Amino acid sequence: MENIAEKTFAELKEDISTYVELRLELLKLNTYERVAKTMAVFSYGIVLVLLAFFAILFLFLALGFFLGELLGSMALGFVLVVGMYLLLFGITMFFKRKITSKVMNEIITAMMSKDEKDNEETTDPAGHVDSGTAPGA
Repeated sequence: MENIAEKTFAELKEDISTYVELRLELLKLNTYERVAKTMAVFSYGIVLVLLAFFAILFLFLALGFFLGELLGSMALGFVLVVGMYLLLFGITMFFKRKITSKVMNEIITAMMSKDEKDNEETTDPAGHVDSGTAPGA
């Protein structure tokens, strides 16, 4: 009888240790996935920012040449464009906290997003979790 109990406890210990190892592996894989998703969103954002930067740069160059011709002095046209840049810089510095918190919230949201599987799970009124699989499957 004692031998059966020892064997059962040994199997239980092995099962628990396997379970803990698998849960740690799952946690590690979920972390990798979230980091990868966050990096993908971040790199996409960088590409968009660079494209917007170059579009704005060329628009301001065109505006500088246009104002230069309109005012009869290229230097004056580009000085006005620099003034607009300084105004944009001042506005950005004024709203620094709002911009920073918005970016931080977006990053946290991207890192905290659940897997698609978790979003598919629903709970019925009795509290049973339905993971979208057919009953008996």
